[in-house]
Amino acid sequence: MLNVEGISTEAKIGKILILVAIVIGLLVIIALAIVAAFIYTAGSVSGFGANLTIPLLIIIPLLALKVVGLIIGFFALGSTEKKDFNRAGILAIISSVLPPLDLIMLIGGIFCLVSREANQERAPAELVPS
Repeated sequence: MLNVEGISTEAKIGKILILVAIVIGLLVIIALAIVAAFIYTAGSVSGFGANLTIPLLIIIPLLALKVVGLIIGFFALGSTEKKDFNRAGILAIISSVLPPLDLIMLIGGIFCLVSREANQERAPAELVPS
């Protein structure tokens, strides 16, 4: 997964930062799910269901957006495995701007975009011998 031999320093840093952002994103999703479950159960047990609906209506969409951002982050990591750092940088930047803002993914995407591999001409897939 962390095959970084033969690529530039910027591409290595970008790939590692994208991987770190994905791991942290998974931890954030777990934390948001725990908070949402706690709010849901506290509202039904204590009778404050109407008062605790507003925080739940904020956390659930935030959790959904974080899951979408993490899926896009996985696509960015997959693009780095294919040595397509231009696409990986674009996907990482898109993933980073979905709430909550992910600065590590943003920096990793910028490093992927400024790497030497992102600026090279790529041969079409059908012309590359297998």
